[in-house]
Amino acid sequence: MSEKIITVDSEKIQKLASKIFVASGLNKSDADTVADNLVQAEMRGIRSHGLVQVANYSTFMRNGKINVNADIKLLSESISTLAFDADFAPGAVAGKHAMERTLEKAKATGVAVATVKNGTHFGFAAYYALDAIKENMIGLAFTSSSFLVAPFGGYERVQGTNPICIAVPAKNKRPVVFDAATSNAAYNKSFFAYTEGRSIPDDWGLDSSGNKTTNPADIVKKGGALLPFGGYKGYGLGFIISILTTVLSGTAIAADADGSIIEKTNGIGFNFAAIDISRFVDVDAFRKTVSLSIDRIKQSKKQNGVEEIYIPGEIEWNLYEKSKKDGLVLYNGVASEITRTIQELGLDDSLENVRIG
Repeated sequence: MSEKIITVDSEKIQKLASKIFVASGLNKSDADTVADNLVQAEMRGIRSHGLVQVANYSTFMRNGKINVNADIKLLSESISTLAFDADFAPGAVAGKHAMERTLEKAKATGVAVATVKNGTHFGFAAYYALDAIKENMIGLAFTSSSFLVAPFGGYERVQGTNPICIAVPAKNKRPVVFDAATSNAAYNKSFFAYTEGRSIPDDWGLDSSGNKTTNPADIVKKGGALLPFGGYKGYGLGFIISILTTVLSGTAIAADADGSIIEKTNGIGFNFAAIDISRFVDVDAFRKTVSLSIDRIKQSKKQNGVEEIYIPGEIEWNLYEKSKKDGLVLYNGVASEITRTIQELGLDDSLENVRIG
């Protein structure tokens, strides 16, 4: 495991990440959004979707895989639905825009759904679902990914990690937030382990011959595949999410020369939804009942050796609050990649300028 080398201030590292993205071609407002997305993930302990992505995103912006001058278009609209073409904008930018419009629709109609085609990596899904909480709504956010996961019983990459996020408000408590890939572990956890020179558990994925592996390079560099969580259950959920995100948005649909429908396999699609609780039940009663449900679970009997039962999202909230107080720890691999990117861009800045202590 890599040794800790530096602790940084979360607000300062966010500003530095934004500078990197501006230098990579993005406008300041969009750069701030993308940087916020990564730092929020890092603060919640979701390192795979945090600062390890700064160098990646910068490279993608410079080589055109992320369109820094994207024109996000509204393709169709009804009283409760929206369909967008992201034009390969930064995922956080397209995602925030789509979720904002989804919430506007839900306020008027009770329930709203938006799809986004031609997206790029949008970070951690709770970044969008949580926006619904302050509006007394339930938020949902789904995304596809490039093909990284084997089907149940197979070992070829034919499905994405396709995460699911649902955020639910509670009374006088943190929201309940379920945010998880349908693979046993998100691809970027393997990427983070690879960057840091760490091994991975042998139930995360298979090498290119279908054997279990603890070497993240087998997945990141050598064509191995991730495994679905829970066997056929995760595989089935991942398949459904791919339909809701890519097929429903049109990302996976293309026409052959003769006009027949064929499948595109290289696009990323999103799906966002918001449910106005007040259209179904009294909001205060809903929040109180969710809180009672939390208490029932937290106070239930624990297995031997278990000190606490956590509600979905609770560990991430604890880490977020600790990060605000103590700062963020960067390890060798991530810090080196950020430093290399700063130097490539010729910025007069360094991680030392955002360091605590």
